[in-house]
Amino acid sequence: MILIPHYVASSAIAGAGLFAAVDIQPGEKIYQLEDRFLLVISEAEIKAMPPAARAATAKYSYRGKGADRLQGAVYYCADDSRFMNHSDDPNTRSVGNGEVYVAACFIAANTEITCDYGEFCDPADLCFDFS
Repeated sequence: MILIPHYVASSAIAGAGLFAAVDIQPGEKIYQLEDRFLLVISEAEIKAMPPAARAATAKYSYRGKGADRLQGAVYYCADDSRFMNHSDDPNTRSVGNGEVYVAACFIAANTEITCDYGEFCDPADLCFDFS
């Protein structure tokens, strides 16, 4: 779950993005994994959805990485963390076991918050097709 004041707005990176509503200091916690906000949805359930719902689910889902990688199902972020876009030079980084993200640098208010998708999923997960 997102731990800092934030908002969702149009992103120059892709579609909608997650933005800081306040200045964030280096090392400040931005995100903490909270199972209540991370749904596991089977591919069969997704395929049974209407096309628009299927596309939206695919857009904000991932399979995980390593021991947490799912087969036949995906993780769906049910909070605003799903709007965090990828950057090759992100302003957040994971710490510890990857369940916490902190500011990698000073993030000024109204700046888009980004992460490296490679920290939590395989590159093949970025293009789901559940048709």
